Amino acid sequence: MAVVYKAEDAILGRTVALKTLHRRYAERPSFRRRFTQEARAMACLDHENIVKVYDISQDGEVPFIVAECVVGRDIGRLLAANRSGTLNEKFARRMAAQLLRALSYAHRRGVIHRDVKPSNIIVTAGGTVKVADFGIARIVEDDVAKPGEIVGSARYMSPEQLKGEEATPRSDVYSVGVLLYHCLTGRPPFSGGVRALAQQHIHKSPTPPRRLNAKISPEMEAVILKALAKDPSDRYPSAIAMLDDVDVETLPRSVKTAEVPRSGAGRGRKGLVLAASAATLLVALAGAALATGLGPADLPLPDRAGGEVVLSRAEPIETGKPPPAPEPSGEPAPAESASREEVAASAPADAAEAGASARLVRVPDVRAFYDYFAEETLTGMGFEVRFVYDYQRGYASRGVTWATDPAIGTLAPRGSTITVYATPEDYPQPQL
Repeated sequence: MAVVYKAEDAILGRTVALKTLHRRYAERPSFRRRFTQEARAMACLDHENIVKVYDISQDGEVPFIVAECVVGRDIGRLLAANRSGTLNEKFARRMAAQLLRALSYAHRRGVIHRDVKPSNIIVTAGGTVKVADFGIARIVEDDVAKPGEIVGSARYMSPEQLKGEEATPRSDVYSVGVLLYHCLTGRPPFSGGVRALAQQHIHKSPTPPRRLNAKISPEMEAVILKALAKDPSDRYPSAIAMLDDVDVETLPRSVKTAEVPRSGAGRGRKGLVLAASAATLLVALAGAALATGLGPADLPLPDRAGGEVVLSRAEPIETGKPPPAPEPSGEPAPAESASREEVAASAPADAAEAGASARLVRVPDVRAFYDYFAEETLTGMGFEVRFVYDYQRGYASRGVTWATDPAIGTLAPRGSTITVYATPEDYPQPQL
């Protein structure tokens, strides 16, 4: 229903997004009045997980919204980028928790989204969720849509919306349930044309998500199925009630907090602490990067007194050489390594060598990411991920990543395990 432009506010000097409406909407005076009224209501929503609306203006008879320009990828693109077409449960929980906080905030102010779907949910590189297009669907339904016409994506709509009834906060809860189902199974619960979708949402029970993905926890399946109840009174009564069962912060973290690095990694971490204390400027810049959006690649490397650059797994390095092969040892290899060696031994040696370079992937720079977003990035590149949680100066204690092993920029075999160092999650995510 609109075209979006990236623009610069010449007065304030900031980058903004301009959303201009198609003329078939803008030509209706009643629509323009409602659009202006609703856009001003949306501008009153001030929450870190909602795309901020700065202003409403007009170009001739065409109104447009001036909104926050968010750099990131929407959930639809994240799903498409993963080979499995799914997101891991921890990432999905964190995403849903921020989405539900945004919806709860809006619901308390009388604004129902009505069109929660992957393309309206953007995730920044730092892992912050931004929800777009609050209230837009209602304007179209009330002033432009023909009787019985469905406005929005029917795949994510509640049964009552598809029956033409008034949407409520529980309608948004249903849409979040559909979204989580899609994120964890790789597909929405129902498919087909608009008429078929409406019939399924109203009458058909979804396939339990664990039948499609056994990795989904029973608790998460229960959350999704409760949100997908046909009768609104059987769903969660509010977004905040659903948040209590979704938020990963409420889950026990004994496993990950007890994780310790290998002996070799421990020696490397001592070097990291020494490097951090010797380079106070780097620490200050790293802290500023988390607050201002300065990327880790923009930070300088600390120098020793002799002028050499101090390299550690916390700093990116460039190398075209693959990691050295392990030397023969009389000690038995771990079970996981042995199984890989057995597979490799079954193929000709020259074929294994020829394919080795193709399986090497450069470890990306995931510093200053939240842990769940770093995990999503690395698993999407074919790595296994292991976390070690410890404090690091210049990085907030909110599960923010600050180093990897192997080091950033080195080549590692696809399928190998990357140890990610992150700060403990001592504080909740900031909220406005």
